[in-house]
Amino acid sequence: MRITAREKLDDSSVVNPNIVRIGKDVIEILTSGMYVSPATIYREYVQNSVDAIDEARARGLLPGKQRGKVAITFDHAERSATIRDNGAGIKCDEASSTLLAVGGSAKRETHLRGFRGVGRLSGLAYCRELEFRTKAAGESESTSILWNCQLLRNYLSDRAFSGDLKQIIANVVSIRHEKSERVDDHFFEVRLAGIARLRNDILLNERAVSHFLSQVSPVPFAPEFTFSDAIEEETKQRLSTTPIDLAVAGETILRPHGDEVTFPGTGHKLRVTDIEFLNFANVDGETGAFGWVAHHEYVRSIPPTLGIRGLRARCGNLQVGDATLFDEFFKEARFNGWCIGEIHMMDKRIVPNARRDNFELNHHYYNFLAQLGPVTLNISKRCRSASVARTATQIVKNAIGDVRTKLKERKRIDRVALSQLKASILRARSKASRIGDENIKKTLLLQLDKLDTALRKRTPKRGPSILAYDEVVKIVSKVVTNREQAKKLIETLRRLSQ
Repeated sequence: MRITAREKLDDSSVVNPNIVRIGKDVIEILTSGMYVSPATIYREYVQNSVDAIDEARARGLLPGKQRGKVAITFDHAERSATIRDNGAGIKCDEASSTLLAVGGSAKRETHLRGFRGVGRLSGLAYCRELEFRTKAAGESESTSILWNCQLLRNYLSDRAFSGDLKQIIANVVSIRHEKSERVDDHFFEVRLAGIARLRNDILLNERAVSHFLSQVSPVPFAPEFTFSDAIEEETKQRLSTTPIDLAVAGETILRPHGDEVTFPGTGHKLRVTDIEFLNFANVDGETGAFGWVAHHEYVRSIPPTLGIRGLRARCGNLQVGDATLFDEFFKEARFNGWCIGEIHMMDKRIVPNARRDNFELNHHYYNFLAQLGPVTLNISKRCRSASVARTATQIVKNAIGDVRTKLKERKRIDRVALSQLKASILRARSKASRIGDENIKKTLLLQLDKLDTALRKRTPKRGPSILAYDEVVKIVSKVVTNREQAKKLIETLRRLSQ
């Protein structure tokens, strides 16, 4: 028999809440133990800002088409970072209970992105002080919640301290209220002071933070990306969401995609030629996810530093996981590094896990993955075909170069060499059929025709009439229709030619 949360067997089975103790180590699990990269804390705070901005728009505090604003600023002298948004803010009489709740979020079962109530605590492990300041529209004062993170760490490392998590929070947190002259103002602000030096000081590295947030945040595409309007319109219709204006150190952050992107250190230019939109049905037959793939020439793996590599996932228009999330669903994992695209999860039953590095494994996510297989297979085929076409193109160009070099020589060509050159042209013509670009194929075939004509005009030196072995094999394969006989004949010729 299943017992629900509201049911009890008898009085003897009831647990007195007063004997339940939440140990201090939980706070460490929810901060430094939760996320792989320290930079992830900026995603958590931007996510909370986006939810606050959506709430402000729902309340009429922001016009429908006006983008919410999030600004991240740095003070290197004080080693501090501030994240501020113009979202709805929190009312004065609700701020303390809301911001001091651990794992208790009012967002669960709503349209909002965060719902576990732990993301705002992510900064505790990386700074000396963590402050939350907020104000709701129509109120005359703001609320400040200040965490003494250094004192918090002392408690966590003190084996003699026997208090629980509630006692620690009461000891390390202070609350104050400040008068505000602007009654209509509304905001939420996070300030990390005394930031620790970690991984090349990543938390105070404007460039690294900007690069990371340009990939994971719901910011607009760059205007020079021709396909941005189509993608954003599709996203808006499906998600009813508006991108935010995000600034890091005064610089506006945009998505890193473009029509043409240069590979660093090589000068190679990747050119996006078209966009393919994708649709995935949920278990009820309705649209559960949609996405897009940007097709290009699929020349090689895209450098990770460009920030566009891989088929990525988004939920609430924020990225979940990273560029390698769907590696295992490609026929060859490396081909995920050749593609550009993203998939937006619409089915609310597909839920990001607590770390937001993947999704919770359930029937609805498995249903999506089953439909993802054909998509990744199609991309893999494009990669493989492009690889074959590049190899064929290079072989044809090499053959053309070799024949041209030989024809430029003034001395006469003997029969064997002439036969080999003709065989080379024959093989090159066969390889040309695998070239996907019709213009390149047409150009190379014309060059092969000219060289073939030139070879036929050449008079070979006196000598035996000999055909190259490779050319004979081609003739046998083409003329002898019985595969078994052709195989035996070719093997006999191979032995004779040795």
